[in-house]
Amino acid sequence: MNMTNDLQLKGKVLITGNIVVRTGLAIGGSKTALNIGGIDSPVIRDAKGVPYIPGSSLKGKMRSLLETSKYPLRNEYDSDGKGYFDEKMVIHRFIKKENDKVIIEKIDDITKIFGDPDVNEPERGIFRDAWLDVEHFEKNKHELFKNLELEYTEDKIENAIDRITAKANPRHLERVPPGVQFRFEIILDLYSGEDKELLKTLFTGLKLLEDDYLGASGTRGSGKVSFENIKLNYRPVEFYKSSQAEIALTDTSFNVRDINNIQWFEDVFNKINI
Repeated sequence: MNMTNDLQLKGKVLITGNIVVRTGLAIGGSKTALNIGGIDSPVIRDAKGVPYIPGSSLKGKMRSLLETSKYPLRNEYDSDGKGYFDEKMVIHRFIKKENDKVIIEKIDDITKIFGDPDVNEPERGIFRDAWLDVEHFEKNKHELFKNLELEYTEDKIENAIDRITAKANPRHLERVPPGVQFRFEIILDLYSGEDKELLKTLFTGLKLLEDDYLGASGTRGSGKVSFENIKLNYRPVEFYKSSQAEIALTDTSFNVRDINNIQWFEDVFNKINI
């Protein structure tokens, strides 16, 4: 598919805030990178040993929730405009092949934000790794986190029950405890005035994630998070040429649940001049 000729970067919307852990968060890391006795599933850590949330985990979960909430779960092509999932149920597609040639049916808002390897168009969404707010952790270390077995995490013991013998087989799951905060940043590139509408899809994804889970063992209690103290700023291309200031799109910080009507988005869109 040929790239649209008028695609030119107009600016970037920066979405920043806190991911607040509501139940223990388990995003797995490498067992060889961490030597903790008894832990079967260690959490992912940076070079300093501090847990973090990979941008890929946030991006992948949001995409999955948006796709499954908007389109039917199927993996066969059907020209009804609703697309299909690939054979591994990894990505939702709008493509078909005719004589070994890939034909794109359409490019929807999810594809624009998260990308598609067969679409010759830039993906708009950039998902940074979310770093643990160490200052907040240390401030609350002797109250919220005083009983942690490990430096930043807890050891949750679960049992797998043998259905024949009813024997319990214990397993250890390392989790970031409730109350911990991570600082997240999502950037949305704008190539046209229509791209402003993609903010609605992004925040729908954040809302869906709040009522789902992040990481592993979500159906067993882990991974509930909330997005709080969010700030929304717009940086036009002129900002990077030092000729225009950053524009605050909201007067105060807000939580995802504060967005409850279309007018909220209209007020934000009116401040983005493209």
